[in-house]
Amino acid sequence: MIEKKFVKVFRKAKIIQLCIVLALEIFFFIILFCNSSLSKQLYSNRTLMILCACFWVLAVFTLLCLLCDFFHLRRLAEENHALNKAAYLDDLTGIPNRHGLDLIFQRYDTPESLSATGCFMITISNLKEINNALGHRTGDKLIQNFCSIFEKTGDSFGVLGRNNGNEFVLIINNCSEERMNQFIQNLEGQLDVYNKENVNAPILTKHAYVLNTEEHSDTFIQLLAATYNKLHA
Repeated sequence: MIEKKFVKVFRKAKIIQLCIVLALEIFFFIILFCNSSLSKQLYSNRTLMILCACFWVLAVFTLLCLLCDFFHLRRLAEENHALNKAAYLDDLTGIPNRHGLDLIFQRYDTPESLSATGCFMITISNLKEINNALGHRTGDKLIQNFCSIFEKTGDSFGVLGRNNGNEFVLIINNCSEERMNQFIQNLEGQLDVYNKENVNAPILTKHAYVLNTEEHSDTFIQLLAATYNKLHA
């Protein structure tokens, strides 16, 4: 957070500096070209001409340095984005990992923010069998295909992520029984289509969900634990 604030202030300072340099450059040339007598004095006075040339070279050098600073700031932002992506997104699937989910969980820091939240958890029930029969590479591909379907279906309902190796979570705000069932119906429909096209390695799942309108958890960890216990009961 401190680094982001520093970069923001530093970028703002560089923009102000760039505006000042450009303004001075423009002001210099306007005076020079609009004042013919000054132009004559400049060309006739060698010392004055050298001083003006030095000023112009210095201004150009400053401008190039500023442009270089902006280039480095942009590269720093790209590197920071890549690091954040690596830290908070799952390498295999591209959806939020547990660290990314933890940031999401922090939003639900009061009972009021949890009051109408729904938590859905799902596992691929035949993943171990696929790994044993067809190898871990096929198992990884199965996870990727599942997450593609899970993300495409769940994005319009809430926030989702990979809680651990074979455990995936969807959080739905203002969630009712009807809304949760609508999501499950959509997900199962997409999985049915996939399984008809991949009969040798289908995606079989087991899921559970908890609505906090019924559970009345005070923290999200409690709601998540209730969902986990229901899934593995």
